[in-house]
Amino acid sequence: MKTSSLLREVVREYVRSQRRAADCGDTASTVACHILGELVRAESITQQALADRLMLDKGWISRGIDGLADEGLVTRTPDPDDRRRLQLRLTRSGQMRAAALEARLEAHGGSLVGDLTVEQDAQLAALLAQVLANLRAHRGGAPCKVEREALAYRRADASDWPAIETLLRAARLPVEDAAGHLAHFTVGTAGPEIVAVGGFEAHGTDALLRSFVVADAARNPTHGAALLRHVLLDARAAGVDTVYLLTQTAERFFARHGFAPVERANAPQSIRQTREFTGLCPASARLMVRSLSGLEATAC
Repeated sequence: MKTSSLLREVVREYVRSQRRAADCGDTASTVACHILGELVRAESITQQALADRLMLDKGWISRGIDGLADEGLVTRTPDPDDRRRLQLRLTRSGQMRAAALEARLEAHGGSLVGDLTVEQDAQLAALLAQVLANLRAHRGGAPCKVEREALAYRRADASDWPAIETLLRAARLPVEDAAGHLAHFTVGTAGPEIVAVGGFEAHGTDALLRSFVVADAARNPTHGAALLRHVLLDARAAGVDTVYLLTQTAERFFARHGFAPVERANAPQSIRQTREFTGLCPASARLMVRSLSGLEATAC
């Protein structure tokens, strides 16, 4: 395996392992852990600067900060230089929580290198220091963020329905019962215009992905992938483990993003009873499925 590929695999496994060690299991608590990790290293920081550092969706950042503030771990005060911005700071309780998190993560890291010899430890430290220096030199240049942030993504609300309905009708997707599921819809916007939408119906730990479309003027693989990721992360945060979908034209796209064909008879009863399954989508539509196990909030 090439060094670059090995490094990526190490990072992926290390992040997953640290999440388990820190009890940051679901998406919401993972974001909270990321926020604590950044705030413990800064006396204060604006919410925008925090979002830029973490390269996470602003909606997730906002919800994470709200949760930490509700627990009394973070304060939000107006920036003296710009009253429109809020400065974030850890409270005393927040500092203690962050310190405990740091201690768990440090102990976890130590457990992975504890059997190295003194010489091996010194060699690894020197190599990692060089990799760290390279990362800091290239900070802010990640192409995945630039492409993914080309559209802004947020939760849909009732006022978005006319624009959403227009997108769905243009794509010849069902609109009959879509408005009833707006609470689980995400929209992608270019300025004030909604140019992408996708959502899901939650049925316990299963969900049906639906109403997924990017307008022709904004259509490209990056926007579709980014929208899909936002929807899947929301589904996972809602307690969904497995996502199903019906498609006639986009099987190859969804296959590239982890969905696999499955026989319609093998879908759970809750999915087979949805209106899309029973009549809104034609019988020729392909059923596909994906597990959300291992979905990473920050992976590019």
